[in-house]
Amino acid sequence: KLGLFDTLQSKLVTGENVSQTYQFIFTGNAELGFIALSQVIVDGQMTGGSAWIVPADLHEPIHQDAVILAKGQDQPAAQALVDYLKGEKAKAIIKSYGYAL
Repeated sequence: KLGLFDTLQSKLVTGENVSQTYQFIFTGNAELGFIALSQVIVDGQMTGGSAWIVPADLHEPIHQDAVILAKGQDQPAAQALVDYLKGEKAKAIIKSYGYAL
């Protein structure tokens, strides 16, 4: 939407996943990168450096879900974890790391 891809394409390096991209940035092998906000927030605060939170209207929504696989469907601990994640305490923790619910 910003029209930057064609201009910057020759300079882009793509990590295999967000963790590898973070490693590129952290080690200085990349000047900047798109990573999860949760990777640079501790106790609700930025850990250092600078950041630009991409406005929601500039990207597709990113959905993350928790599921219980068939192998765990009869495991009380699996359901307990999902129930916990749906609770207010977990929601507050998730929000403190920059996630919208």
